Amino acid sequence: VLLAGCVSSGTKVSESDLSTFKKGETTEAQVIAKLGKPTATSVMDTGVRIDVYAYVHASPKAIDFVPIVGAVAGGANANSTTVTFTFNNAGILTAYSASSSASDVRTGLGS
Repeated sequence: VLLAGCVSSGTKVSESDLSTFKKGETTEAQVIAKLGKPTATSVMDTGVRIDVYAYVHASPKAIDFVPIVGAVAGGANANSTTVTFTFNNAGILTAYSASSSASDVRTGLGS
């Protein structure tokens, strides 16, 4: 018997989390204290830092649980979000952006 379930990875940043951060006031240390270590960080030659928080959640399709059919037509639904924070060379938040996407991942033999 094969059991499948949902899987999540990364740091999910909610809209209410974003509303607590103020451009020109919030520091990088404050963002990290609230959200944890970023998924990725880039440092520009100007001293500007960009912290990225990525989150992915995937769940199997109901058809995956149908014997034989699931092996042919199986897959998962995946949703992801990415939030990017930009800090000046003094570590103060200057901008942030958020994006999300949904994917239909096909894993069956018929994909």
